Amino acid sequence: MKKLITLALVIFMTIRINAQENSEQLYLLFEFMQVNDEHESEYWQVEEFWSGIHKQRVADKTILGWDMWSLSPAGTEQGSQYMTVTLFSSLKDMLQASASWDVGNYVKKAYPDMKEKELNAMYDKTARSRNIAHQVYLKQADKTKDSFEMKVGTIATLDIMKLLDEGYEKAESEIFKPWHQDMVTKGKKGSWQMLRAILPAGSEAYGTHITVSMYKDAAQLAAFMENTDGGEMDLMTKLAVAEGFKTREWKEMKISTLQKMVR
Repeated sequence: MKKLITLALVIFMTIRINAQENSEQLYLLFEFMQVNDEHESEYWQVEEFWSGIHKQRVADKTILGWDMWSLSPAGTEQGSQYMTVTLFSSLKDMLQASASWDVGNYVKKAYPDMKEKELNAMYDKTARSRNIAHQVYLKQADKTKDSFEMKVGTIATLDIMKLLDEGYEKAESEIFKPWHQDMVTKGKKGSWQMLRAILPAGSEAYGTHITVSMYKDAAQLAAFMENTDGGEMDLMTKLAVAEGFKTREWKEMKISTLQKMVR
């Protein structure tokens, strides 16, 4: 009887832990910024100013965190040069923040001694220094098991995917994720995750998913890109991979470098 009770407790705790893990949700707002060369230094000043406000939002638990990433390639004809990422624990929080949040209140909390003239100058500099070219609302759909911790200097690859078949997410999770997990386990990359776009949506949307691989630095990314050949695969795995490729169109890849981080 004692053994049965112990076994029941183990099963209960396992189910409970798995349920808690599965219930954890992460929502992300990606904002892609176009910054002209002549406004580069101003843009950094602007994001430093706003990072103080985001620290206050984290303290008030309205967001989980905020990051600023530089993007490459970053030519003026190649899209955005920077990206900010705001993290939320629920879709409601993300949508509410996107509709409106009390900027004035957070500015007062973050910079209680800043004069109105200085604040207005910073608002003007914000409007002048960058253009928010695109906003994408995302939900984390899957990820590897890892203990990777981001820090300034972390490198991430962003693979923008367009779903062609409803089996795409299953293919990522069942065919490609185990390969990424193996790379993580072997120390060849830090982590991998699949993000599902909530908005924009529809047939005209540029992409439907973003897969993100993180590396501790440029050296680890370079080693991965130069030495990864996919490894040995049996015939069935090769066939599964080929079918998995058919479920999505790989639109493009960007490399991003973490420049600022608020948690």
